Amino acid sequence: MSKKYLSAGSPAIITNDLFLAAFLYTVNCELARIEKNERRRVSFVFVGERVRELREAYRAGPVRVDMLSFRENLNRLRYLLSGKAAGQPPDERSMPCPTESPNQLSRV
Repeated sequence: MSKKYLSAGSPAIITNDLFLAAFLYTVNCELARIEKNERRRVSFVFVGERVRELREAYRAGPVRVDMLSFRENLNRLRYLLSGKAAGQPPDERSMPCPTESPNQLSRV
């Protein structure tokens, strides 16, 4: 693991799995930061004493979570990814679809 992901002796993991990130966030792991590379690939960096143990439990499955909390945390992470929380413009996936006038639409 790169030194940039290590945090003052605290165990850390990095994942690109949005659902794993939402699970870790739901079970109270600390989201240290979200990294984006030049190809716009997103990585979540979590720290804490149990992050590795919880990641392995998730991989081995099944795990128990409060689904309402999981859904809220999944939406919160998606919101963070959109850049709205950091004052950044949203990425292209969050942009509204261009609209055309009804006269230009083709009939099906």
